[in-house]
Amino acid sequence: MIFKNKTPWLWAVGLLLVLPVFFQLGGGVYRDVNPIIDSQGVLAALPLPVSLLACAASLVFLTFGSMQRIRPALAMIGGVVMVSLASLWLGSNGVVPPQRKLLMIAQVMLPIAGLLLGQLVEDRDKIIARAFLVVVSIVAPLQLLASWLQGGLILTHYMYAFSIYSHFQYVTLIFVCAFAFSLTSLWDEHRVWLCVMMLPMLAYVTASLSFLTIFAYVSFLLVFLGLKLYKYRAKVSAKSAAIFLILAVAAGVGAVAYFKEMSVLSLEKHQINFHAKFESLAEGNIPTNVQERFEDWKFFGGAIFESAKTVLVGHPQPMPREIRSSPHNWYIDMGYTFGLVGILPLLALVAYTAGLCWKHRRTLSAETWWLAVLVFYLVIVDSNFKVTLRQPYPGIFAYFLWGLLLTRLRLLPPSRRDV
Repeated sequence: MIFKNKTPWLWAVGLLLVLPVFFQLGGGVYRDVNPIIDSQGVLAALPLPVSLLACAASLVFLTFGSMQRIRPALAMIGGVVMVSLASLWLGSNGVVPPQRKLLMIAQVMLPIAGLLLGQLVEDRDKIIARAFLVVVSIVAPLQLLASWLQGGLILTHYMYAFSIYSHFQYVTLIFVCAFAFSLTSLWDEHRVWLCVMMLPMLAYVTASLSFLTIFAYVSFLLVFLGLKLYKYRAKVSAKSAAIFLILAVAAGVGAVAYFKEMSVLSLEKHQINFHAKFESLAEGNIPTNVQERFEDWKFFGGAIFESAKTVLVGHPQPMPREIRSSPHNWYIDMGYTFGLVGILPLLALVAYTAGLCWKHRRTLSAETWWLAVLVFYLVIVDSNFKVTLRQPYPGIFAYFLWGLLLTRLRLLPPSRRDV
């Protein structure tokens, strides 16, 4: 490592990765009152996260670090470059210019820098987890407060000093994953702090209107607290059970009350995004946005299988935005543009990681297993409903956790590797 004292660098990496501050190449810090729904592919208008700065630092450490430790990341990058070039060459029809496909390659490549960064980090003092917790503990309550001050209960993107890009689609889930990472890493050191944060985080995810975020947070808490209750049953079971039950009841009552109040206020303010999502669900029907996802998957999936060529190496360019902006599925998106070869590098890394976890399954710590669960959710579950891994903010974060997982597997003591 280039620095003898790694602590400031680790704090900077942790803070920058999660901090939802964005900048625009054409206008400084992103601070618009009206959210940008679609940048129309204009790079100058696209809000870029400050986590790019953390990834830029990784390039410096790459020069001074061991090539051995980052081989999986380099293999992933090399694989993506090769299949992208193969798709660009073999998938071309000689008529359509390659500019949009080249831009897509850049979008896919950029977040992979997070994988490289994660493999360069050795965080034995859990500084990354502390940095995540600091950002979440400050920004999430402040975002809720800003939402209330602006007269709404649904999460706002406008934070006065800056605006949060994709605050519904991506940022809220990344905050949940960052909080979950901190919770599983710092439970013994900061139990009270973490328990206090559970309630505002529940209000935060409820206000996000994101099914994936709400499901991830509630499921995680139920499993995590359930395991803790099971662990404490032979020790201070009565006290622990009482604390957790009080938290669970308070959280449940608070979530229901917040949800009902949000429904009433949304109706008064005619906030369509609330009712479009939850009205059909309340009637026992599939939510509108989920139906739209199914239609997009069917549309893009059918286009993938137009011919043997499109199955293998994709189409000459991404789907025109005038027809569909996205399939809301990273795998289908890659399959349409680059063919099945475009998915192979990521699937190979998934298989490699799963193999390492299986090999060390008897000796992995609970913290590492939880980290593997977070990586699985972001890479497999969330990416099948969104294009997470080609968006800078969530993609860099997801790849970073993945790199961190590979680092932990690499740092297992030699005596435990063959267990």
